[in-house]
Amino acid sequence: MENVSLIDLACGISSALDYISPTVTGHHRRVGLGSALLGGHVGIGASSLVDLLLAGLLHDIGAFSMDLALDGLSFDADLEEHAVVGYRLLKDHPFLDRASRIVLYHHTSWRDLRVVRQEGDRETLLLSNIVNLADRVDILRRTGSKGLEREAVERAVAGFTSDLYAPELLQAFKELAEGGIFWPLVEDMDRPVREMLSKDLLDVRITPDQLIDFSGFFTRIIDFRSRHTATHTAGVAETAVQLARLAGMSEQEQKAMRLAANLHDIGKLAVPTVLLDKPGALDEDEYVRIKDHATVCAEVLHSIPGLGEVADWACQHHERLNGKGYPLGLTDKDLSLGSRIMQVADVHTAITEDRPYRKGMPRERVVAVLRSMADNGFLDMDIVNLVIENHDQLDAVRAMVQSRALAEFRHFAESSR
Repeated sequence: MENVSLIDLACGISSALDYISPTVTGHHRRVGLGSALLGGHVGIGASSLVDLLLAGLLHDIGAFSMDLALDGLSFDADLEEHAVVGYRLLKDHPFLDRASRIVLYHHTSWRDLRVVRQEGDRETLLLSNIVNLADRVDILRRTGSKGLEREAVERAVAGFTSDLYAPELLQAFKELAEGGIFWPLVEDMDRPVREMLSKDLLDVRITPDQLIDFSGFFTRIIDFRSRHTATHTAGVAETAVQLARLAGMSEQEQKAMRLAANLHDIGKLAVPTVLLDKPGALDEDEYVRIKDHATVCAEVLHSIPGLGEVADWACQHHERLNGKGYPLGLTDKDLSLGSRIMQVADVHTAITEDRPYRKGMPRERVVAVLRSMADNGFLDMDIVNLVIENHDQLDAVRAMVQSRALAEFRHFAESSR
């Protein structure tokens, strides 16, 4: 593992949100870039621009959590709820503390922020208002059958009052649009975001240990979207690390395994909660949609420079040694030890953990299922034998970490009502 750009990481996460609905494809990227352009134009410093860009890239993260949905873009809906949920999801991580406060107020008018300004610093609230404006600009441009032409959006923004937006922001948008800067940069979907930003923004790096900490925090954004998946990642991560230790992996490799496990289901951000929560069998189309999460995982994680083999370990958790897995149908010659461990950890956790609609399997049944999958060439026999030989210890650790994750989920869910 190498140091990873915080902006690259946020771009990867935000790109996963695009898969939830064609309506929002590219929305978070455009809002992030638009926010950064507006902020730079009004003199926001480099450190604050990083927070602003992060908030823009992740501003709707709350809408994809719990039972909320953002199937379309609209300023007519009651959006306060997803802003609050987004704030609560992001606020506990030091890298995202200020970004979380920007997200909290990104649907609050400048008029209403005057009250808040008596309690907090003006710049953070101005940053929220910037995200609000960039968000509205993109919504005006994209909603409806074709959206508005650029000139029509500019006329609409010119009609906004200081009750909605800080006057300096409206002026900044006018100058950037008239100067031919805003639209070409914001709507360029082909160039990586890192090529459009100043070096100051890209210099914010996360060390491997910090990245593991960040990914642990991020698991709740992935898992808390559904009561059925609320503790899954925690169980997979702990099982994978224990198996890596038993398989003789070094301490650094065990850390990399935890990171891979923490991120292995990032593609589920692209799966509608109605499918994650469905108590019965999935039909063929629904199963295809669920399987897409592995493809999304690969596209997202391989877009983040520095992850190296961690991305493969994470995204190959549904591949099988006999070539009957997905998304690529890889075979034993293509799958490393890390990927094999992840596959067994994912299956073991899935069949042993309790779900709201069924209890986990007892030991005898778990052993039979794993042994059958190994005998038929789906899973690595050596790794399966490690599970069987150490089942009681592995299951106890898995149950312990999932119990903690469940308590955290319940607290989050109850306080979000």
